[in-house]
Amino acid sequence: MDSKTLIIPLLEEISNANSSMSTDGSLEPHVRRNLQDLVKQLGFALESPFETLNRLVVLPFQHAVVRVAINLALFEYMVEAGLDGKTEEEIKAKTGVDELLLPRLLRTLTAIGLLSQLDEQRWAATRLTHVCTIPTVKSGYRFMWVIPSPSNPYRLIGCDRFDFIGPVFQKLPESLAKRDYRCPTATQGPLQDAYNTKLNGWEFFLEPQFAVSLQDCNLFMKGRRQGSLSWLDFYPFAENILARAATDAESVLVVDVGGGLGHGLVEIKEKFPQVQGRLILQDLPKTIEQRGNSEGVFEPMAHDFFTHQPVQGPRAFLIRQVLHDWPDQECQQILQHLAAAMQPGHSKVLINEFVLADVGASDFITAIDLVMMGMSGGMERTVSQWNKLLASAGLRIEKIWTLDEETESVIEAVLSETPDPSRDVETEGTTVEDS
Repeated sequence: MDSKTLIIPLLEEISNANSSMSTDGSLEPHVRRNLQDLVKQLGFALESPFETLNRLVVLPFQHAVVRVAINLALFEYMVEAGLDGKTEEEIKAKTGVDELLLPRLLRTLTAIGLLSQLDEQRWAATRLTHVCTIPTVKSGYRFMWVIPSPSNPYRLIGCDRFDFIGPVFQKLPESLAKRDYRCPTATQGPLQDAYNTKLNGWEFFLEPQFAVSLQDCNLFMKGRRQGSLSWLDFYPFAENILARAATDAESVLVVDVGGGLGHGLVEIKEKFPQVQGRLILQDLPKTIEQRGNSEGVFEPMAHDFFTHQPVQGPRAFLIRQVLHDWPDQECQQILQHLAAAMQPGHSKVLINEFVLADVGASDFITAIDLVMMGMSGGMERTVSQWNKLLASAGLRIEKIWTLDEETESVIEAVLSETPDPSRDVETEGTTVEDS
């Protein structure tokens, strides 16, 4: 099929999207996602195959330049400059970058939309430049991407040229080949090969030399959801959890398992300030120590979710962006501890995770899937994989609420005496046949 045959139908579909736009120019999330996908397909159709591959080959170098700009505080400087921008000479004086290197960096940032070039010697900020000044975005780049830096704290383990995730992906091809292309496990994979460790990814990540990277990771995960709808915006928490919950102050309403700094419980308290019952945050001691003031919101509890669950019979165990960190075997162990602590007919497990599309999975989710695989042998899962995993732990999916593929779904599960991984799983708006 030639490119012309592809381009014309795509242009027609994009044009038809105008009918879905409201009078103020806004789009429903699912319409916007569909339009983004069409534009991406159009881009592929307009490129030759070699142009596409050439673009992909240079992506790591472009990301490295973004990291250089973050180190130089260049984005902040350009935002402060306003619409008039700054000359190369002014940028050189501010950053200390020499006159031969500076335009090469600026040209690269302009090519990917992070700066604009006003004339031969003047550059200015774009909408994306402003985003690059947000602390959570900068944390994501420090955590994920690479930059030569003699002062990098990870020099302690003999790797002075990369941030935390960079070496893992450099080792991925070699690591998969030497294990005959089997999925990595929690303790045998590219992370262990990159850093010469026998620890699993999360044990290793908590080593003292990664304190800065841990802070960046926590900040990145918090900020990644800024501007997105919360799971509480589309999951009927009041109807499904609060309506049948005990109303006395001593009963446990929600246990947030592996809940990090408690952002999930804070969201619940803010959205439902009248909520009755205890909210309990569980995580490892080092994480619990980093939380802010939780008085009047939740109770902190140091707990390892691979061990016996001490809280019995809550209305709900909430587990958000945890299970994708681990392979199925470890997830089964986590879920079995929760199942053993549940009260039949009362307790639920709420899993807030991505649900991979069986066809046409997005580039963002497939990339996150690879990050989890490289980091800890974890994975993003399809409906059928979620159903099979939960059934193996004595749980059954009641329903899955999904806003769109790039927003974490809510999987509601209950105890099941007769697990049946072949059953159909109901999802909001559609019925997804499990096979």
